[in-house]
Amino acid sequence: MMKPRGPSGFLVVDKPEGITSFDVIRELRRQLKIRKLGHSGVLDKPATGVLVVGVNQATRLFELFPAFEKEYTADIWLGLSTATDDLTGELTSVAQNGVISRQAIEEALRYYSGTIDQIPPAFSLTKIGGKELYRYALAGENVEAEPKRVTVLNNQLIAYEPQKTLPHVPKVKAGEKLEVGNIATLTQIRVFVCCLGGFYVRSLARDIGADLGVGGVLGTLVRNRVGPFTLEQALSLNDIATHASQGNAPGALLLPLSAVAPEETRIPLDATQLNMVRNGRNIRRFKHALPPGAQKRGDLVFGMDPGNDLAAVLTVGTVNQHGLVELKPDKVFI
Repeated sequence: MMKPRGPSGFLVVDKPEGITSFDVIRELRRQLKIRKLGHSGVLDKPATGVLVVGVNQATRLFELFPAFEKEYTADIWLGLSTATDDLTGELTSVAQNGVISRQAIEEALRYYSGTIDQIPPAFSLTKIGGKELYRYALAGENVEAEPKRVTVLNNQLIAYEPQKTLPHVPKVKAGEKLEVGNIATLTQIRVFVCCLGGFYVRSLARDIGADLGVGGVLGTLVRNRVGPFTLEQALSLNDIATHASQGNAPGALLLPLSAVAPEETRIPLDATQLNMVRNGRNIRRFKHALPPGAQKRGDLVFGMDPGNDLAAVLTVGTVNQHGLVELKPDKVFI
C-alpha cells in the first residue's frame, strides 16, 4: 500500500460555533495544503470544542475512537420544545410553568446513567433505510427512529438557574398556535456528561424535559475531551491559519500517532520484528511478556519502534502449548 506523502498525526481543533465539522476540514485543507484529512465524531453547528482531525495515516486509527470516552458540558433549557431539540429549530411547545426544582432535575438525571436506550433526534445523521433522519425531517416525512443502545459513564448537574430568560425566542413552527408569554420563566441547567460514542446530548435534553413534563432543548454544548485528546490541547482555526501564514510546516502542530496508544498496552519491537510486521507477518510473544490488559484473543497491542513512535497495531491471536501468542499486524505505519 502506498503511504500518503507528508506528515501523519492528529490535530486537535477547538471547533467554533456556527460552522459544520466538514467546514473545519475544508478550511484546514486550504490552510495546510493537505488533502488527506478527516474528523472523528461530528459536532453540530452550534456546538464547540474538541474536534479531532486525522492527518494522512492517522485517519486509519479512527476505528479505535468508538471506545473512547467523551466529555461534554451542556446548557439545557427546560420549559419548551423545538423540532430539532435545540435552540436552532422551530418552537413546538411551551410549558405553562418552566420552573422545575433542583431535586426533581437531579432525580430525572439519575435515570440517564449506565447502558440505556436512546432515540436519536429527528434532525441527525442517524440512518434509516440508508437515508439520514434529517433528510426525512426536512422533507416533512415522519419516520419512527429505533432506540439505540448507548452508554453514559457519568452525568452531573453542575449549575441550576430557575426563571432564566432565553437569549432569543425560536420561531414558532408553521401551523402551530403557541402562547409564548411564559418563555421568560424557564429553567436553565448545566450538565456534565461522560459517555461513549453514539450518545446524543440533544436527546438527553429532550428526554429530561419530557420526563419532567415541561419539554427540554439543548442550548450551548462544549466537547471537552475525546479519549486522550482534550480542550487544553486544542488549537483555534485562527491559531492554525497564523502558523501556516508564517511558512511553518504543518507537522509541528500534530500530535503523534502514538497519542491513541495507551502506555499499558504498548510493546517495543526490535529491528527483526519491525521488518516482519512491515511485510505483514505475524510475530510471537510469550503471553506473560504481554501487557496484562492485552492477553485475550482479539485484544489490541500497540507495537512501538525504537523512537517510541507507533509502528503497528497488532491483534492478539492464538496461544500455543508453549505459551507463545500470535500477534497479527492489523495496521502498519512503517
